[in-house]
Amino acid sequence: MMGEQVVQILQHYRHELMNHLQIVQGYVGMRNIEKAEKKLSEIVEYYNEERKLMNLNAPDFMLWIIQFNMRYNNFRLTYTIHPEYKNLHASDSLLVSQFHDFMERCVEILNPELLYEVKLVAEERSDTRIEMMLSIICEMDEAEQLMDDIKKMQKDEAAEIVIAKTMNGVSFGLIVSQ
Repeated sequence: MMGEQVVQILQHYRHELMNHLQIVQGYVGMRNIEKAEKKLSEIVEYYNEERKLMNLNAPDFMLWIIQFNMRYNNFRLTYTIHPEYKNLHASDSLLVSQFHDFMERCVEILNPELLYEVKLVAEERSDTRIEMMLSIICEMDEAEQLMDDIKKMQKDEAAEIVIAKTMNGVSFGLIVSQ
């Protein structure tokens, strides 16, 4: 089972990389060097963020993030990782379980026929604390329903849960110690 999952991840990963490279190749073929350079910069930035994600030392959470767009069909995740070289290994399973629970609530409540933008941002709060926020752009009534449902989530003393209604959706996050 684990081998099949790894192969599936690698196939998806390779497919995404080939898509990006074919776009660059197309721009170069059309002699549109400016767009090719812009796309290459986006690709480099994406892999730089992924490197920072890997350097959080939370392998299960990293895999959950990498599989996110495959797992949740009508959600598209982007992420920005500000801290570098942090050790969140002790919080790894907590991050996966809490964010997975949050996303399962989103799947239940949000419209399955719409595509939702999801943004993960990791910020340092102190030398030992990291805030991981997952924000979803949605309608206000959906945000209200999510807020009510999130408040029922099981809390874990190893992390502080942060919930916020934003101007265009809802944010759910955890503050964990490294």
